[in-house]
Amino acid sequence: MCKDAVVFFNKPKGVDLEAGKSYMYCMCGRAKEGVFCDGSHKGTGCMPLKFTVEKSKAYLLCRCKSSKNLPFCDGTHSFYGEDDVGGPVMGE
Repeated sequence: MCKDAVVFFNKPKGVDLEAGKSYMYCMCGRAKEGVFCDGSHKGTGCMPLKFTVEKSKAYLLCRCKSSKNLPFCDGTHSFYGEDDVGGPVMGE
């Protein structure tokens, strides 16, 4: 988790991912869609997370930036309300 991250949204996003393909996951919470890096982390202490998956299928990706299993959702978003969106990510 990045100390400069913000909560992009309090629900995950379902995305179809291809096995063996490299993806760059947004760790800062500032990317346009909140899932894949678009360079919006510049000026923060955050860097994107490179990842691949073993199976081609739909996955739920974290947009609260608090999952213990990033980039995948683990349900942590349930601790955030609508008022928390855009605010800092909870500390550990």
